[in-house]
Amino acid sequence: MRRRDLFGFSSGAIVGLSFASPLAGARPFTDSGDRKIDVPAEVRRVFPAGPPAAVTIYTLAPDKMLGWTRAPGPDARPFLPARYAELPEIGRLTGRGNTVNLENVVRLMPDLVLDIGNTTATYVSLADRVQEQTHIPAVLIGGRLAETPATLRTVGDLLGVAGRAEALARYTEAVIGGVQEAVAKIPSEKRPSIYLARGPRGLETAVAGSIGSESSTLSARATLSPRTPPRARSSRSRPSRSLPGNPM
Repeated sequence: MRRRDLFGFSSGAIVGLSFASPLAGARPFTDSGDRKIDVPAEVRRVFPAGPPAAVTIYTLAPDKMLGWTRAPGPDARPFLPARYAELPEIGRLTGRGNTVNLENVVRLMPDLVLDIGNTTATYVSLADRVQEQTHIPAVLIGGRLAETPATLRTVGDLLGVAGRAEALARYTEAVIGGVQEAVAKIPSEKRPSIYLARGPRGLETAVAGSIGSESSTLSARATLSPRTPPRARSSRSRPSRSLPGNPM
């Protein structure tokens, strides 16, 4: 069976679009998936593979971001400078509901494809396939909440904005450390108990240990689904079991 790319387009079509020569002045880089990659010495154009990458690039080097995985909504746009709020919606490569094909990625001529978040075998494989079929370096960086300072420093170095990244990393360390210190003073049984509902109908329980549950478990006693294999995203519940009979 002829191998196809991730989104139904032939590898031949992708190669035909990719005309970039080998990276000039490239430097070696090892990402969070333990992948050895040659990245440009100067990165000017970055394609965010998913929402966490888009937010991180915007935070560190917004002028290098090619667009949003999903355009900011009307409630968010007033908080963004117009030049960034008007960046195009370019779709996402990762997660459920990916909305972009690799031909369009190549047409945008990024220096780098950046994914931030889970680093399981599924995401490592995805980064490998994107890089193989586009001939564009695809970098995977861990996105755990507690590791945010390290993520900022790594991405800042990658994008050539180490100074800004260091300032934000120190601020993040202070915020997370302050929350952890405050929470540690509260006995576990006295911390607020919450149910973290996900999905369009609120019937999906976040998986214990997943990235999606980190913010809640940092400061409260959250009701979560037991840990499941890496491919699982959540545990779908029946409506009658998703919340206590008297949530108040």
